[in-house]
Amino acid sequence: MTDRALAVVRAGALTTVQDRGRAGHAHLGVPRSGALDGPAAALANRLAGNPPDAALLETTLDGCSVRPRSTVTVAVTGAPCPVAVDGRPAAWGA
Repeated sequence: MTDRALAVVRAGALTTVQDRGRAGHAHLGVPRSGALDGPAAALANRLAGNPPDAALLETTLDGCSVRPRSTVTVAVTGAPCPVAVDGRPAAWGA
């Protein structure tokens, strides 16, 4: 197991770890699941240089706060939301 790149400082009420889900297994009782906004999740993984099936954090309502443990590339996709880096607002699309 590798060291985790991010430490979760504040998870937020509805922050979950998601991936592309489990399509094709409903007959076994396994729901598809996966990210609520599939295209945004796919874009985030592509922008961060991750494989398409990589897990990611999906947030709604009040977001989350994370602290990198090393140099990381972070992609924020989906609906526009406030983003801060080192406590300073970051421009959307920066």
